[in-house]
Amino acid sequence: MPAQERYQANLTNPRQPGTGCHGWILSTANLAVMAGLTGEKAFQDIQLAIPPGNRRISDREIQDAICKALSDHKGGTFTPGPRLKPVVQDGKKALKWIIDQGKISDAADLWEASPVRLWDEPKGDMVLLFETLYDPTELIWIGERFDDGILGKTIRTATNWITYFQNGGKTSPYIILNPLTGTATPTKSGDKTTLRGDGNVTAYRYCVCEFDTLSREDQILFWSAVKLPIVALIDSGGKSIHAWFDVQKLAKVETAEQWQAEIKLRLYDRILTPLGVDGACSNPARLSRLPGHYRSEKGAYQRLLWLSAGGWTICQ
Repeated sequence: MPAQERYQANLTNPRQPGTGCHGWILSTANLAVMAGLTGEKAFQDIQLAIPPGNRRISDREIQDAICKALSDHKGGTFTPGPRLKPVVQDGKKALKWIIDQGKISDAADLWEASPVRLWDEPKGDMVLLFETLYDPTELIWIGERFDDGILGKTIRTATNWITYFQNGGKTSPYIILNPLTGTATPTKSGDKTTLRGDGNVTAYRYCVCEFDTLSREDQILFWSAVKLPIVALIDSGGKSIHAWFDVQKLAKVETAEQWQAEIKLRLYDRILTPLGVDGACSNPARLSRLPGHYRSEKGAYQRLLWLSAGGWTICQ
């Protein structure tokens, strides 16, 4: 296999920090040099590919691996350019400014403003979500947090999920926002395969955001004011509201590399995370709360508060 293909294969199967990541960085750096890539390109690719883990991988560790690969194969050295600075420099100040612009602070008013008319009873919210946001044949995962991806059980077509729920099928608390391939791929640790990971995503359509620390009123004010293409706001049945964005209205994202560059680095790391959004929500196979599920431990439904067929800002 040519070095370029082996390099790309390595990038799609990274190791988590603390589980052989250093060796993976070294091998990937060597393949990059053998494929004739620049040090800067290899640095950016490796930096983007590394998943979260038990320790932080420093820029210097990646740089040293690339320099060693250059020295071993063709000579030379490499110094990475500066990291992109956050667009939001003072997150607390910017967050307060956005909240102050909000025109809706009550869930009932948000519900009334929804472009897609929501049902009075939340029991059928999952059906409305599927009918509005997914094509009939797309494969969607629904389940408990740690349930496997199982075709015909936790992974079904949108049409099959609708039929299942309309016939009284039991709901589950979580959904993966983006459609899946239905084909197994290696997990990020590389020791097994999965049907519900980032490598199984077939369409990079939605991303999810939530705040861990804001009051419910401030969350509603924020989402009613922020200029982002929102397709859904979901009451978690607890303290938070999950916001789904239309990724394609933010950037052209068709590959995992484009997701990392445009959504993870530019949207989350430079804008949303400084504002206080949970940065762990930035991967394409992220879980969100499924509307229509009843949380018995909270005595409340997870329910739709706002829904649009295409991403809109709420107060235009």
